[in-house]
This record gives sequence, C-alpha cells and structure tokens, in this order.
Amino acid sequence: MPGADAALIDADLRLIRIVLCLFIGLGFPLSLAGNLAADTPALQIGLFPAAILSIGFGALWLLQRQQVKLAMALFLWGLVVLVGLKCLLVNGIRSPIATTLPLIVILCAWVTSTRHTLILCSVLLVTLSGMALLDQHFWATQLPRSPFQYWVVYSFCIVVGGVVAAYLAAAMRRQHARQEHAGGELAMRLQELRLEREKFSIFFYLNPVPVSITLLADGAYFDVNPAWEKLSGWSKDEVAGKTATQIGIWVTPAERDAWVAEFRQSGRTSNQLVRFRLRDGSIRHFVANCETILFDGHKCIFAAFVDVTARREAEEALKQLNARLEERVAERTQRLAEANQSLANTVDILQRTQDELVHSETMASLGSMVAGVSHELNTPIGNALTVVSSLQERAREMSLNFDGETITRSALQNFIAEQEQGASLASSSLQRASELVASFKQVAVDQTSERRRPFDLAETLDSVINTLRPMLRFKPIKLICDLPAGIRMDSYPGPLGQIISNLVQNAVLHGLADTAGGTVQVHACELDADSLQIVVRDDGQGIRDEHLGRIFDPFFTTRLGQGGSGLGLAIVYRLTTTLLGGSISVDSQPGQGACFTLTLPKVAPDGAVQPV
Repeated sequence: MPGADAALIDADLRLIRIVLCLFIGLGFPLSLAGNLAADTPALQIGLFPAAILSIGFGALWLLQRQQVKLAMALFLWGLVVLVGLKCLLVNGIRSPIATTLPLIVILCAWVTSTRHTLILCSVLLVTLSGMALLDQHFWATQLPRSPFQYWVVYSFCIVVGGVVAAYLAAAMRRQHARQEHAGGELAMRLQELRLEREKFSIFFYLNPVPVSITLLADGAYFDVNPAWEKLSGWSKDEVAGKTATQIGIWVTPAERDAWVAEFRQSGRTSNQLVRFRLRDGSIRHFVANCETILFDGHKCIFAAFVDVTARREAEEALKQLNARLEERVAERTQRLAEANQSLANTVDILQRTQDELVHSETMASLGSMVAGVSHELNTPIGNALTVVSSLQERAREMSLNFDGETITRSALQNFIAEQEQGASLASSSLQRASELVASFKQVAVDQTSERRRPFDLAETLDSVINTLRPMLRFKPIKLICDLPAGIRMDSYPGPLGQIISNLVQNAVLHGLADTAGGTVQVHACELDADSLQIVVRDDGQGIRDEHLGRIFDPFFTTRLGQGGSGLGLAIVYRLTTTLLGGSISVDSQPGQGACFTLTLPKVAPDGAVQPV
C-alpha cells in the first residue's frame, strides 16, 4: 500500500519507541498484578503478560532493523487481538480493558495511513457491535471485577494517553512555529520580489538603451521603454500586441530568420549585429542582446539594443582609408625589402668578420699555451743535452786512453760512476720533460676527447699540481694542496685536470698578477656518498662586481692585449656543467681574493653532454 508505506516512513520513530517502552514497562507488571488480584485461571495469569512481552520486544526488534511498517502492524494488531481476546474471556464489551481501544485507534491514526486507520476502526466497530449484540447470550453472568483491575486499566490508558497527548501537543506547537517561520520568510520573499519589481521598472524605464519585452509564444510586443519609443518613432500603444513583422521593423525576412534560428538554438543571443528600419524609413545598425525571462506570469524575451550606426560608418570610412594606406605601405615595403637585403648583406659580412676574430683570438690563446709548454721543456731538455754531451766527451777520452793502454783502475771506476750519474741525471731530466709533455697536453678549445675511467682524486690532482709548480718557481706565490686520499671517482680525469689547471693559472695571472705575493689553495672534500667538492681559493685582488656576471663568457678578459684569451673560465664552466655533470660557483670581494667552488658527482652521468 503506497499510502501506508508513506505514512509509516513519515511516522515519528521516537513516539513509537516511547509507546512501546511504556507498553512493556507498564503493561507487563499491571497485567500480571491484575490477573493475580482477580480470580483468574492459572493458564491466563501468565498468558497475557507473556503476550505483552512478545508483542513489545518483537516490535522493538523490527524497529531496530528499520522495518517500521511491519513493527507497527505487529504492535497494533497484536494489541487489538490481545484486547479482543481478553474481552471474550471475561465480560465482553463491559470488560475494563475495552477502554484501551480508543487509545489504539489514536496511535494507529498517528503512525499509519488513513486507510490503515479506517480498516482498524472498521474491525473494532464490528467486534464491539458483535459483543454488544451477543452480550446477553455469552456474558449473561458477569464475572466480578475488582476496583484494582479497573485502576490498572485506567492507569495504563491515562499514562500512555497523557504521553501521546503531550507529544502530539508539542509536535503541533513545533509545526505551528515552523508555519509561522515559513510565513515570515514568505512575507520577506514577497517584499523582496516587490523591491526587485520596482528596481526592474526603474531599470527598464530609465535605461538610456532601447529595451523591449516581447511574448515568447508569438513575438508580440508586451512593453517598450521610452528610449525605444524615441529611437524607433513608434509609441508603446502603437506596437503593443503587434509583432516586429507586422510593424515592418526588420529590413529583410532573411535577417529575421537568422536571428530566430540563433535564439532557438541557445535560448539567447549575445552581441548579435542586426539592422532595423525605423518609422521614418532610415536603416540603423544595432548590437542586440536577448534573454528569456518570466514577466507578469508570461514567458517573454527581454531584448536590449545598442545603436552602433555611427561606429559602422566610421569602420567603413576606416576601411577605405586602410585601402589607400595599403597602397602606400606596399610601395614602402618594396623599398624596405631592398634596404633589408642590403642590411642582410652587411650583417653577413659582420658575422664572418666576427668569426675570424674569434678564430684569431683562439689561435692566439693556443699559441700562448704552446709558448708556455716550450719554456717549461727547455730546462729538462737542456739539462739532458748537457749531460749527454759531457758523457759523450768523457767516453771519447776513455776510448783514447783505452787505445793507448793508459787506463788505470781508479780512472775506470771514476768513468763508470760518472756514466751512471750522468745517465741518471739525463734520465730524470727526460722523464721530467716527458711528464711535462703529458701534463701540458690539452685538447683544442672546442673539443674534449678524454676517456672515462675510475681514478683516485688525490693522485690525479697531485700530478696536475706538479705540472703547475714550475710556473711558480720564480714567483713569490705558494701553491698549497689539501687533497685527502681515498676519494674514488668514475669520471673524466683529463677534463678535471684541465679545470684545476685553468683555475690555478687564472688565480696566478689575474688574482695575484699585481701583488707582491700570495697563496693559491686547492682543497677537496666529500659532501656525501655520491658527491664531492673542490675549492680553488686565492688571496689576491678579487673580482669586481661588474665582472662577476661575465667571467664565464667566452673571450671575456680583463687583460686584453696582455696575453689573456678569455677562454680559460669558459672552458672550465663548459666542462664542469656538461661532461662532468656538476656545477661551479664563484664568491669574490674586491681586495679579498676569489673562491671558485666545484660540486661534482663521484660518478659522471651516463648521459653527460660532450663539450663542443
């Protein structure tokens, strides 16, 4: 039953639980006490209290499982059957328990549907009518009922009825309060609607833009504002109830059909350009914006029109002016193209000149490097040449003595000692020359072809530092190294050595060039398991603030014309950030020296970019 389901769903579960608890809490002890006080057969003493417990707890169990309809059916019909059975067993319609039937009907009307209540009332009326008609036949002799039994029944009805009545009264008061609140909100809403209507009227009639309201059903004009009347030439009374087609405001039917098609597609139009013929026959251009609104209970189209005729005429005049300007622009474009071609040729010449200057500066830097290598090689090679010449002369003398058979034992021993000492000196000089050649061998400025391999950082940098010490032999500059042993790398030792060499030479040539002496420190340390840090620091004259941002630019040098190529730090930056996969930073203050910090991974990245 849909009505019953709705009634059960909307029933107040709190009231139902209260009634069930009262039914169990009062019905069981009062029924048991009443049966004990009267002359009731032993079978009936426990039957009715047990039935009360079964009905009450069964209904609560069903409520706990959200089966409200079944719970109320069990409670109400179980109570009706229980009361009817009690009446049949005692005094029929004159049994005290029959006074609970009106209470049962009230509960049924509260928590169930009207149909369910009518069915229950019909059953109770038929039952009571039958007991009334058969009263003299079945209950001619009335069983004695004590005042206590009447007190039990009346007390139960008063308590339960009072609780239900109080709950119903409170519910009605809450409902009344909600209705009053809703009435207040409705009044406020009506007041807001009146204010909005007044605002709309003010906006509509005082709007300087022509505005119209037409019915959505047939397009007939419902209202127009004074601005629309003034511009179009028609009054409100003349167009009321007529359509735009009837008054002939559209210039062509095709334009009207296009506007209707767009409006039907989206239910509105935005900034649509239209043309209207006014009453005096003139045609003007408008930008139309239309929306669907509800006005005085009718679906209407609210349309606003902005006159853009003057703008359209200005645009047309501008188009003609643009056409004339385009001709002039075409002529000037031709002349500019010729000038651009000449400029492109000049730029090409300048580019080639720049490339030649870069190549010349690079060659000059390489020439300076080769001169330095030659100077360093002169000493060990000259020493070796002197020793070899002396050994050659002594060997010739010994040969003559051997031919003249004038060799003494002591002379032979001195000759052998001189040969060993000379050979050792020549070997060490040539070894030194070989080391210098290997140490100073560098790749071209724009290429690096060193192989990757595992190496010890201290051993590799020591060999690099040793090749730099001859450069400082006759200068008051100390080269101090702090390179802890045991730091292993899997990287490119050649580019790393070139970086350290360039940084030290940069410190000597630029930082300490104009000083009486100084110190260059090379320090290395591990940052973590995967990276390390190398610091090259000097206590020279430092770097100016305006030069800090450019020191890594190719060919930037402060010693232009004094042997500086401007490529040393550019090579350092490129090798550090590409091949070795690290970073480099500089910190310097004028007069306080410069500090270059290299942060490198112990294992060079596999995807490292080869320097070009």
